[in-house]
Amino acid sequence: MSSIENNITPADLEMIRSVLDDAGYDASVLVEDRCLFDTAALLVTKLFLSGVDSPSALAAKLESQLGRAGTHRRSLSRYAIQGLPLESQANKS
Repeated sequence: MSSIENNITPADLEMIRSVLDDAGYDASVLVEDRCLFDTAALLVTKLFLSGVDSPSALAAKLESQLGRAGTHRRSLSRYAIQGLPLESQANKS
């Protein structure tokens, strides 16, 4: 059985980190929602290892798959589980 070795250089890691930061997946997201950060980092890393090595292409794929990180994304997932607040439900009627 052969093993495939994927070497990621420090410059590659910095580029991946830059793509994540530009999309809003920075240290604050890591602290607030580690699962979301890990998902974004895994996606970008897998894309890079599959041959997508352009920062703009990585950013575009990240945004199309997960969107930009922000407070609205975290609150929307909460509302998906708990439902809209009563104030928002009243405004829809």
